[in-house]
Amino acid sequence: MKNLFKNIIFSLVFFALISSCKSEKKSSDLPAWYLSPKQNNSSSLYGVSEGFTLEEATKSALADAAARLIVSISSESVLLREENQNSANEEMRQQIKQNIEKIDFTNFKVSRSQQIGAQIYVEVEISRPDFIAAQKEKMSFLDKQIFDLNKNISTQNLIQKRNSLTTILDLAKQSEILARILQSNLKEKLTTIANAQNELNKLTDKVEFYFEINSPNEISAIIRSALNKERIKISRTESFSANQVKIAISSKSTSGNVYGAHISKIKIDFENKVAGKTIASNAIEISGSSSISEKESYSAALESLKEKISQDGILKILGIVN
Repeated sequence: MKNLFKNIIFSLVFFALISSCKSEKKSSDLPAWYLSPKQNNSSSLYGVSEGFTLEEATKSALADAAARLIVSISSESVLLREENQNSANEEMRQQIKQNIEKIDFTNFKVSRSQQIGAQIYVEVEISRPDFIAAQKEKMSFLDKQIFDLNKNISTQNLIQKRNSLTTILDLAKQSEILARILQSNLKEKLTTIANAQNELNKLTDKVEFYFEINSPNEISAIIRSALNKERIKISRTESFSANQVKIAISSKSTSGNVYGAHISKIKIDFENKVAGKTIASNAIEISGSSSISEKESYSAALESLKEKISQDGILKILGIVN
């Protein structure tokens, strides 16, 4: 029995060694330029990856080039060098990642490719001067959009202002990342972001929502909870103030039975008024099913409303944001 046990152990070790050797051989067979990728320089940006098709490998290589930019910008950011700023650092990394992902590498070439087995290994090269020129053009376009939004904001109602400020903030953050890439006008971009955020905070503090009395209770409760999460005030008293948005909610539900399952569909209409004038509206349809009862299927439909709010945002559901 002991000899049998020893033989089993020996066999396991032997096969582990064989597998290790195979793995090492496989690694050594990979292209040297893939194992030790070229570093970005003054003339080019690089990315490497693999895939089952040339298109898949190329897309992944461009994603690798973007990831290198994320690391480069993050490490160069002054904010990321500050001590005891872990949460701010992580927020900055996420912001950089989200905005870098919006960058299109239009002027690139597949500089190297090699197929090994079923896998295709690719290196992409991006002209840095062409890339820089494209980002300068894009930043100018973003700044023009911000300028136009700021120019018209004084004539807008509070909901339109909120939408404009939210858009300005998003555009300014994209412009900031480009400024970091280009290493220019960063202070100006940060000032724009700070100003937009400050105005948005002040506006959010002013805005309040009021629910019409005859709005359906269960749906109103879900909308109320979502607004609370956005830190938007909800008033118990109606006024005709320019800062109060009056929400009127109406709904119609239908139910049926399909193959033994109870199905409920709810059509919900939202109308938003300020000082008696409709400023935004929206209509959505939700559904739910249950094998237990019609009541349970209706509850399932309400749960799908919560999911839709979580996915799209409460202001989009209400029709206030496009």
